[in-house]
Amino acid sequence: MALLFFKPRGEVFIDTDNIDIAKIEVKGFKMYQIKENVTDAIIVGNQAIQYRDHEIFNNILISRFLENGQFEDVRASRVYRKQDIYRFTNGVDYKKSDGISFVSQTGVLNLKTEVFNGKGEFELKNSQGVVNGIDVVYDKKKEIVKAKKIKSKIRLD
Repeated sequence: MALLFFKPRGEVFIDTDNIDIAKIEVKGFKMYQIKENVTDAIIVGNQAIQYRDHEIFNNILISRFLENGQFEDVRASRVYRKQDIYRFTNGVDYKKSDGISFVSQTGVLNLKTEVFNGKGEFELKNSQGVVNGIDVVYDKKKEIVKAKKIKSKIRLD
């Protein structure tokens, strides 16, 4: 039996043509995010590709368990992530166990500022009704939702 050891050369990939080469690609994956010994999120997807400064995810479902015993799901066919910025280029579908759901044609989520900027049509549903419009902006910290061409159906019980 022979064991060979090679001295690492530093960078695994050398980018000589200024073309960003994927560092890793995973297909058919399931990942668990752990925080304080508790599963915080489960991410299931068809494909994830990591480049030097960004990642691309295809056909993913992210399920998170919230502190109040509820859970939320985010589905997207394509997500581009760079640091704290997530770009949903082919739409995003959000559902929460309390009945709130949200769909946007495209959008950008900044995790640091907790602001989602949607482009195109969106729909927001909850037990009180349905809101449709275009170009939604949701600021979680300020608890503000803005949009254009808003149409709403409210249930009065």
